Amino acid sequence: MATQSSLAALPSAVYLNATVLTMDPDRPVAEAVVTVGDRIAFVGSNAEARRFAPPGARALDLAGQTLIPGFNEAHNHMITFGQALAQIDAGHPAVGSIAEIVRAVAERAATTPAGEWVRGRGYDDNKLAERRHPHRADFDAVAPAHPVLITNASGHLSVANGAALRRAGIGPDTPDPQGGRIVRDEHGEATGLLLETAQQLVYDAIPPATAADLREALRRCCAAYAAAGITSSQNAGSSTPLEIAAFQEARAAGELTLRTNLMIRENLLPHLADLGLRGGFGDDRLRIGPIKLFSDGSLIGRTAAVSAPFLADPRPDNLGLEMMPQAELDDVVWRAHRAGFQVATHAIGDRAIAMVLDAYERAIERAPRADHRHRIEHCGILRPDLIARIVRLGVIPVSQPIFVSEYGDGFRRHLGEGRLALTYPFRSLLDAGIGLTFSSDCPVSAFEPLKGIRDAVFERTGSGAPYVPGEALTVEEALHCYTVAGARASFEEDRKGRLRPGMLADLTVLARDPRAVEPAALADIPVTLTVRGGETIHEA
Repeated sequence: MATQSSLAALPSAVYLNATVLTMDPDRPVAEAVVTVGDRIAFVGSNAEARRFAPPGARALDLAGQTLIPGFNEAHNHMITFGQALAQIDAGHPAVGSIAEIVRAVAERAATTPAGEWVRGRGYDDNKLAERRHPHRADFDAVAPAHPVLITNASGHLSVANGAALRRAGIGPDTPDPQGGRIVRDEHGEATGLLLETAQQLVYDAIPPATAADLREALRRCCAAYAAAGITSSQNAGSSTPLEIAAFQEARAAGELTLRTNLMIRENLLPHLADLGLRGGFGDDRLRIGPIKLFSDGSLIGRTAAVSAPFLADPRPDNLGLEMMPQAELDDVVWRAHRAGFQVATHAIGDRAIAMVLDAYERAIERAPRADHRHRIEHCGILRPDLIARIVRLGVIPVSQPIFVSEYGDGFRRHLGEGRLALTYPFRSLLDAGIGLTFSSDCPVSAFEPLKGIRDAVFERTGSGAPYVPGEALTVEEALHCYTVAGARASFEEDRKGRLRPGMLADLTVLARDPRAVEPAALADIPVTLTVRGGETIHEA
C-alpha cells in the first residue's frame, strides 16, 4: 500500500471548491478531488481533501466551477479531421451555396501550383441554397488546371472536377465498384458526384500523405479536442500500416496527448490474427480496439441501406447501398469474432442494422462469448423489433446526438415524420436498458461534446424545429453517455469514465454547472481546464 511519503514523491494536485459530478453512483457529487501521479487518489469534501493531499501538492481553487470526468469521444476520425483543418471549409455556416464553394475553390486554386490538388470538405446539399450537389462543371470553370475534390460532410460522397476524374481514369466505360456509384447524366457522362466506394477511385490518384503529414494532422486534432474537454478518443478506422505507425510515432514523441483506441479496418484483420494480437493490446495511452466494418452509407447522402425508399429523392426506388452482401458481412464478422475481437460496424439504415444484427447473432451462436460488446456505429434508423434484438444480443449502439442539429432537418426531409420518430432515439434506447454511447463522428459533425449534450437534451434541429422531443435525455444521462458509457464501449470502465479513487486522473473543468443551464445554452459553457493522467493538456 502506498504511504504518504511515497505519494509525496509523485506529482500531485488538489482541486478545491468545485461542484464535482463524479458519475459514480456511490458518491454522485463532491467538492474536491486529489490526484497523485496519473491517478485519482481522493474524492470528497474540501477539508478532507486538504488533509489527504500529499505535502507540496499543487492546489487549484476552482471557485465554484464544475469538475467532471474527461469526455470520451467514442467514434471519430482523428487524422481525417486534422487533415480537413488544412483544407477548404465547405461546411455550413462557412458557406451557404454552391457559388460560395466555387469562390473558395477559385481562391485556393489561385495560390496553388497548377496540377496540384485542391481539396475541401463539409458541404451538405440540404443546406445549400441550390438544394443540390455541385457539378464537375462548377469547379472546371474556376480551376481547370487543378484536380479538385470536395467531400460531403458525411464523408460518404464527394464531387470531383474533370481534371480529378481524368487523374482517376474515370470515363464513360468505368464500371461502378461494389458498394459505390459513379453518378452520370442522361448522356452517360460522369457528373463528378461519387458515392461511397466510388470515391476510392479518386483517392487512389491523390499523392499519399507522408508519416510527417499524418503526425501533423494528429497534432492539430489533439489540440482541438483537448480544448473541448476530450481526454480519450476512439479512432474509427485505421486501414494502413502508415496510419498505425503515425499514431505510434506521435505517442512516442509526446504528441498524442489523448488516450487513443484504434479501431482497425477489416483489411488488416488477417495480419493481426496471424500475430495473435487482440483488442486491448497496448497501454492506457494507445491501444488496439475493435475491428471496424462498413455495412451501408449515410443518411444525409441517402446511401444508407433502408427498407423503404427515401423521400424527396431523384430515384423514387432508392433503398441505399450495401457495402457488402450478407454472406460477406457474416464471414468478416465471424472471422473477427472467432479471433477474439470486438466488432464495430457502421450501420445507419434499418436494413443495414438488421443485416449487422444477423451477422452478430450468427457469430455468437457459433462461438458464444459472454461479454463480446459488439457495437453498431451510428445505429440511426431503428424500429421496435431492432431495439428488442439489440437488447437481446447485448450490442452497444454508438450514436451521434450532434446529428440532430446539424442534419435533423435533412433527416425529416428524407424520412418523413413516421420514420423520424425512431431515428437516433436516445430515450427509447436508454429506457430499454441499452448501453447507449455518445460521440461526434468528427469531421462529419462538430467535435465538441457539449454540443452533442445540448442536442440530446434540447432535441432541436438547426432550423429551430423540434426533432423528436420525447427522445430527449437529462443532462446527467447525456453526460453518462459521453463518459461512463464511452469507457465501457472500449472495455475500460475499470480505469476511466468516473471520478473515484484508483481511476485515471482524466478531468474536465466547465465554467458552469451544465445541470443549471438552459438546454439551448449548454454548448456555450466554456471548458477552462482539461487534464489527462494528472497532466494539463488544455488551460483556457
